[in-house]
Amino acid sequence: MKTSEGRTRRPALERLRSREPVFGVVQIIPAPTLTELAIWSGYDFVILDCQYGVIDEAAQLASLQVIARSDAFAAVRVRPGDIGSVSRYLDFGADAILLPDVHTPKDAAAFVAAATHGPQGTRSSTGSGARAARYGLVARSEQVRPLLLAMIEGAQAVKNIAAIAATPGIDGLIIGPHDLSADLGCVGEFSSAAYLAAFNAVELEATRAGLILGSGAHPGFGVERLIEAGHCFIQTTSDVLALREGYRARLPSSRDNSSRP
Repeated sequence: MKTSEGRTRRPALERLRSREPVFGVVQIIPAPTLTELAIWSGYDFVILDCQYGVIDEAAQLASLQVIARSDAFAAVRVRPGDIGSVSRYLDFGADAILLPDVHTPKDAAAFVAAATHGPQGTRSSTGSGARAARYGLVARSEQVRPLLLAMIEGAQAVKNIAAIAATPGIDGLIIGPHDLSADLGCVGEFSSAAYLAAFNAVELEATRAGLILGSGAHPGFGVERLIEAGHCFIQTTSDVLALREGYRARLPSSRDNSSRP
């Protein structure tokens, strides 16, 4: 893909693996058209939200097919503890899986096992006909290993962060600011001492372990500050927020124009 300066830009997943910042959107509405619009708008990745969003696997499979034809990459956020869905979305062709509420190294190890074929893991070997293997046309040895991103969203996770970060197979730590602040007892108080200490602890361990680090901009933690601290997986907005803001921004001007003589 060419940039506006005429240079060839590397695929977003390759840039992320090199720890270059990439920017993505969370897709709550399972509509391939929205996926396509996000990619054409320049986003590097799309997170298909199967935690809070509507789960429509047929539509989400179609979204994965749209992303595969671009330089962007696809991540899927599953429900907390939904280990069974990890292998299913990997078979669908997800490039990365986000698992919420990873609180202990045991949680992290179970996550890795669910994404790993036996005997080391619990992932079924019957997925040779899965889309990720191009329906059996690509040998498993030739497939690129997907990224496993543990979401850090609670005080217990921060307490265990060194052990979580050291879990073999975990590729990154993604901080959930709102859930983390709530679990720390300081909902939305991102300048509180407890929150700052927790956030910094996760950043430190991710950097020390050489893992992908990510979050979304929030008060006191703008994009520039995140990147300076080593964040490279940057969540910018969601489809619902972008649509809502766009709708609301358009309405006042339309009403004003309609009242003119």
